[in-house]
Amino acid sequence: MKKINLILSLTLLSTAMVLLGCQQESETSNPKKPYSSEVAIENGVVVNLHGEISNLDKFENFIENVESGTKDEIRITMYTIEGAPIFYNLNYEGNKIQYTYDNSQDGYAGSGKGIESTSCSYIESRNTDNGVEYHLSECSSEIGNNFYFRVSE
Repeated sequence: MKKINLILSLTLLSTAMVLLGCQQESETSNPKKPYSSEVAIENGVVVNLHGEISNLDKFENFIENVESGTKDEIRITMYTIEGAPIFYNLNYEGNKIQYTYDNSQDGYAGSGKGIESTSCSYIESRNTDNGVEYHLSECSSEIGNNFYFRVSE
């Protein structure tokens, strides 16, 4: 009986390990190492490369989903002058937006380097002379104030 339990346990453990290994990463799981803007664009990430935005349709779909109450998630990657990625992850669960800011791969971030998260109630837009600016509001911490995304006209 002990042998059967041991075999059954090992089989279940092996199956669980295989399933965990096969799970796909969430769209907003950040890569562990920096990657180029070209790779990010190919992977469907919204990329802001010094004002030039790629995959903007993904961001527009995210805004539409938030407005309609449909769950969605998105990663926006902005690149520093030196080429380091800074990740802005937005995960909408139907009533709140979970926002994660990750500048852990920025070699020039100084003491403010790391990953921080907050929960926000809204993503709001404002028309300006330079386009539409998006920001988060009613956030549970100040980290929500650093989300800023401008779409030029």
